Amino acid sequence: MRILLINNQSFEMNAIPNEVEDFRYCVLDYSNKNQVDYIFVPLIFLESFSMPAAELQIGKHRIQMPLDWSLVIGEKELGEVEIIPIRHLNDRDFSAFVFNPITGYMIDFARIELINIYPDVKWYFPKLKHGHILAVPLESSHNPLCAFFVHEVNKLPDILDISKLS
Repeated sequence: MRILLINNQSFEMNAIPNEVEDFRYCVLDYSNKNQVDYIFVPLIFLESFSMPAAELQIGKHRIQMPLDWSLVIGEKELGEVEIIPIRHLNDRDFSAFVFNPITGYMIDFARIELINIYPDVKWYFPKLKHGHILAVPLESSHNPLCAFFVHEVNKLPDILDISKLS
């Protein structure tokens, strides 16, 4: 699993060093519905757990995510985005909301396909606050395109108003 760092670099969570000075990762902060924005929060707590994984094809990229997480999806023609559990993606025609919050100027949508499910995968994730949606790079590179995932959706609306992004 990858996170987007403040230097616009994709970082693999399985390779976290023992000591770092300033380690910040990107989230879409939806904790205040009137001030929605991309922010970089410090990596303070790291969660480690084992859980089934979903292998997803998002556009031309393949990634794995925990099966009980949710993904921000939308339609290019409508411009609305919403959150859907990954386990509800099977054999349905959805598109992921994809964007690089540092250098991107136009959002896009990429077709999602559920490729495979793995029964037990070890995960390392930053501990997210309620209302934070994690930017997950789709490639291991500088300036990566990101999809947006969240574990706890109880404090988020069904449809996200991306017109409030500042």
